[in-house]
Amino acid sequence: MMHRYVKKQSCETIILDDEIMVLHPERFTITKLSPVGGFCWSLLASAHSIDTLSAAVREQYEGADHSVEEDVSDFLNRLLECELIEAAHG
Repeated sequence: MMHRYVKKQSCETIILDDEIMVLHPERFTITKLSPVGGFCWSLLASAHSIDTLSAAVREQYEGADHSVEEDVSDFLNRLLECELIEAAHG
């Protein structure tokens, strides 16, 4: 079974001078995202797997190389560590 993830509803997105940051109000943390990370974050409003996010990155960023899946996996693991996303149910 392929794991799917979704952002936690309690987290807030802050855009300041073209920088995207995610506020976790319970942990009192702010996580700054790269432009590609911000793109993935915007998609995580609904459930996505590594494969669906990787395909979206490839479509959005034509120069994306073969390591996209690994990069997306690392990104999702970091978001999980920061408790910004959770496994999607259903």
